[in-house]
Amino acid sequence: MNEDYTFPRTLIVDLSMQYGGSSSRVLSLLKHIPSSHIALAGLDQGAITQCARSLGYKVHILGARKFDPYIVLRLVRLVRDEGYQVLDTQNIQSKMWGSLVAALTGTALVSTIHSWYVAEHGGSWKGRIYQLVETASNRNLDLYITVSSDSHRRLLDSGISEEMVCQILNTIDINPAAINGNAGWLRRTHDLPDDATVCCAVGRLVWAKGYVELIDAFSLITTKYSNLYCLIVGEGQLRQELEKRIAQKGLQDRIRLLGFRAPGEVLSIVKASDLFVMPSRSEGTPVALLEAASLARPLLASRVGGIPELVADGEQALLVSPGDPIALAAALARLCDEPEFAMELGRQAQRRVQQEFGVKSLIEATARAYQKAWAHNRERLSR
Repeated sequence: MNEDYTFPRTLIVDLSMQYGGSSSRVLSLLKHIPSSHIALAGLDQGAITQCARSLGYKVHILGARKFDPYIVLRLVRLVRDEGYQVLDTQNIQSKMWGSLVAALTGTALVSTIHSWYVAEHGGSWKGRIYQLVETASNRNLDLYITVSSDSHRRLLDSGISEEMVCQILNTIDINPAAINGNAGWLRRTHDLPDDATVCCAVGRLVWAKGYVELIDAFSLITTKYSNLYCLIVGEGQLRQELEKRIAQKGLQDRIRLLGFRAPGEVLSIVKASDLFVMPSRSEGTPVALLEAASLARPLLASRVGGIPELVADGEQALLVSPGDPIALAAALARLCDEPEFAMELGRQAQRRVQQEFGVKSLIEATARAYQKAWAHNRERLSR
């Protein structure tokens, strides 16, 4: 931790079960801020909770289910016993319970927005309900942290004042030389041909990640590119639907759903792959893309959310419109046909990430945000 910055005692509340980009951000904070100033509260079997415990970070277990009403009582007791001053909630369930706890304890409440719920869920009723709950639980809010300009703008458009929002882009903390993984290992492990061109994608199996378009794009070019394969790392509610679509397209041997993998193994898979693709329909500032860039992988991504803030089209990546499998297929074909161009994209992406997205900026900006939230909380309660 930079000694120029003081962290109020902060409890990060994350009730997610699956691992995502927000999990990597939380782990970075837990790694670089002393445990005397920060800890995680989550579910017993949550992926982020298990990862944090395995790394020796300070973790409090709130229960087994995100809608367990006793979470409020456990959080209240935890805040009072441990003297936490700030609650930083990472998702809608965490925000719902955290807002009640903030009201009962006088703790400062921060809501970190990793994506815009309506956009993430394709305008569905679920996304709209989440957005309503987010807005309705703002009575005791002291600060929003948002990870992209897109979400920042949406918050302002929804009526949140500028002084209530801090934009802090995601960053990474990776030493590429320390990551194991090579092409031979990857092909042997997943029973791929020695001459396979491996395209890797990382993210939860949900609507927002655009894997349907990726499958459709593959179906358009696999006849021409007979050695092109895709490994999708992640788990989620759309697994059966995606398996069915892969089978319908006759791509069972060409596209593999690998399920959840530990963060270290994910990095090894990405490093050993030839291409990295992120066909998302909605994003914040995707950590997986930053990680792939830090490993100098040629990048193909959708032009959504915070992605254009990270990489420029034709300079550090190829960017295509979301929801367009034809454009995605054409970009994939170009990367296969122009390997030198592809590798140069990867080198340029690595250079930009190393220069602009180091973890120091995340820690220092987060310290200032927590200080601001705590000061706002003291002023608000004094009134």
